Amino acid sequence: MLKRVELLAPAGGYETMVGAFNAGADAVYLGGSKFGARAYADNFDTQQVLDAISYAHLHDKKIYMTVNTLVKEKEIGQVYDFMLPFAEKKLDGVIVQDYGVMRLIRDEFPDIELHASTQQTVTGVYGAKLLKELGCCRVVPARELSLMEMQAIREKAGVEVEAFIHGAMCYCYSGLCLFSSMVGERSGNRGRCAQPCRLPYQIQGKKGDETYPLSLKDMCTINIIPELITAGIDSFKIEGRMKRPEYAAGVTSLYRKYIDMYYENPSGGIRVSDEDMEILKGLYLRTGISEGYYHQHNGRNMVTISSPAYNGTSDKVLTMVRDKYLQGEQKIKCTIDAYLTLDEAAVITMTVNKDGEDLVETVTGNDVQAASKRPMDEDAVIKQLNRLGNTPFEAESINVSIEDKGNGNGIFVPASELNELRRLLTDQMIESLSAHSDRHKEEKDVFIKTCAAETSEELSSKDKHQRQFYAGNERKGDYHILVNTRPQLKAVLNSISEYGSKLRIYVDSDLFFNIDEGLAARVMSFAGENAAEFIVALPFVTRQEEFDGCGDILDIINNVASKGFTGILVRNLEQLGFVREHSYRGTVILDYGVYVWNQHAAELLNELNNVDGSFRIDEISVPLELTIHEAKELSKALDARKLKPRTYNIYGRTPMMVSAGCVKKTMDKCSGKLHQFNREETRLIDRMGNVLPVTTNCRNCYNVIWNAHPTSLHKKLDSIRNTELFDHFRIDLTTESMEESALVLGAFLHGDKAAFEAIEQKGYTTGHFKREVE
Repeated sequence: MLKRVELLAPAGGYETMVGAFNAGADAVYLGGSKFGARAYADNFDTQQVLDAISYAHLHDKKIYMTVNTLVKEKEIGQVYDFMLPFAEKKLDGVIVQDYGVMRLIRDEFPDIELHASTQQTVTGVYGAKLLKELGCCRVVPARELSLMEMQAIREKAGVEVEAFIHGAMCYCYSGLCLFSSMVGERSGNRGRCAQPCRLPYQIQGKKGDETYPLSLKDMCTINIIPELITAGIDSFKIEGRMKRPEYAAGVTSLYRKYIDMYYENPSGGIRVSDEDMEILKGLYLRTGISEGYYHQHNGRNMVTISSPAYNGTSDKVLTMVRDKYLQGEQKIKCTIDAYLTLDEAAVITMTVNKDGEDLVETVTGNDVQAASKRPMDEDAVIKQLNRLGNTPFEAESINVSIEDKGNGNGIFVPASELNELRRLLTDQMIESLSAHSDRHKEEKDVFIKTCAAETSEELSSKDKHQRQFYAGNERKGDYHILVNTRPQLKAVLNSISEYGSKLRIYVDSDLFFNIDEGLAARVMSFAGENAAEFIVALPFVTRQEEFDGCGDILDIINNVASKGFTGILVRNLEQLGFVREHSYRGTVILDYGVYVWNQHAAELLNELNNVDGSFRIDEISVPLELTIHEAKELSKALDARKLKPRTYNIYGRTPMMVSAGCVKKTMDKCSGKLHQFNREETRLIDRMGNVLPVTTNCRNCYNVIWNAHPTSLHKKLDSIRNTELFDHFRIDLTTESMEESALVLGAFLHGDKAAFEAIEQKGYTTGHFKREVE
């Protein structure tokens, strides 16, 4: 028998939740009053969440809460109190992005399932396995993954997979988007994305009107339901917590219909009717739809280009959905039997069939009296017992047995007593159903509990002291420089001898594979003289699709030492999981995209250090969205725990989007150099005239959209140094030419005032130094 997939619907409010359940959802995901990635949805207050859990469990449904934003050091202390009432109410699961939140919930509320949010940018088996080890039983992979990659995660990582099947699509890999944050201080990592990807842009050098090259069509996978099921996906997720109740109920009902149709006849497949497709389109879809990334890596056909607008909604469809699914809470069918015998205790029972099992509850009252005037008949009893309006129940039948033992006057039970017996009976049945739901959940969660037990045992076996990242390192305040191109590397190598102190140089992995002999010899020379330390910066995204990005990483860690390099800069979970599984012993630094916003996040990453020294994370990078004040708070907290040397970025263009989509391919054509060392640049012009460089990484097939101006903290550098809270200062050379790179290096490494003035003339931003994200 095929395991049945879970149908998971969005709920922005209580009515939406009820409608989704009425339409056939097995579970809903919702946000509370804090820490949810849809800050502008209606969301639920605490009591509404508790009511939602009660309602769902009575109907054998599940509630997952989104606690999927990044949490600042000053906020992390609020998470326990926020979660406590939901844990006591037996919330089913929590969808998380922040590692600190993950650790806190895992340790304090072990009965709540941990689901890794798509904001964690899980792109493969190794990242999923890492999250499983840290306590997650389910991952929501990046929406950009192919069906093959999703299936591999399910089979090889041994963790449940929850995949999006319908709704709006982000252009950027979720969790890697800083666009809204940089241009408007509304962070997608904090649930407040302003959706700059839906705005028009011009392509520099091309004539014509503005287009929408970053606006993806909505996903609709109803035609490929059989493929998704046979691939082993555990939960089908519908996007849309900010959409109206009719949308959630209508979309859920249609996917429910075709999922059930497939299970009834798996060999026969499904055919979605034209009428049902029109209903879907009438429930708020963009001008075009696609099946997402399940069968293609990217393409012009996935982008709206001409307009990101919605078709609107059909009033006829909305009315139909509302009349069918949004008319209030479902009632639980029950049978009530009343046994009223003269001079014996009144007995009333309620029977509810649950999963083929009859649950029976009984209450007894006072002895039945003889009627002094008008005797009580069956209709009068039924009238009182049928008053179930404020309860979760609806009586399918009420059977009354009256026995007066032949006294001729009949019997009498006060209406107040029948009302009280009915109330007691419904309360008892609610408790019985809740207990049944708990037992049922325990039976279904063997996999979850086994996973959690293994994780707990493994982590407890590690010696905490040996897992510390930082144990009294003296701060140097030295410079680290990242380069992406040969001219940039040449500029840095030319500066080494002039600087007078040891530099750390991060070399992009594409460049690492393609350094010519002359540059390679210079790298070896400076490494041999101990004038510089060389680290390979791994790609922003690692996949195992047509091109095995993990194979590249294996080549890197096997060859870094022979080329004069001493370590790697890890930029995502897939890389972290891979190098840890391969017991890489070189230096491991986490880039700013492996988010550490609070000390609990650092503590969780601590657990990945192996006691035997076969793997160790050596440093972190301060996230780009933290203000200097927040970065200081984080650093002080880490110092108190003797955790992690840290690097603070002082110069570089912010990578505002990392996307599987390719602007060049969409608006022109593919370079044809797929999976080769190729770095081409396209430029987008926004409505304000800002020019945004877009670089291609053809080897790993992704784009990076950079901020129009570099972040430069040259005027703040003395005050940053004086805090003595940061170990290293990083300069990222991204799109700079050799001459521009030399200018930046002259400014920061040598204090050249003319170079600083040139940076100011070209234009710069101070990023989030003082600008706090919401």
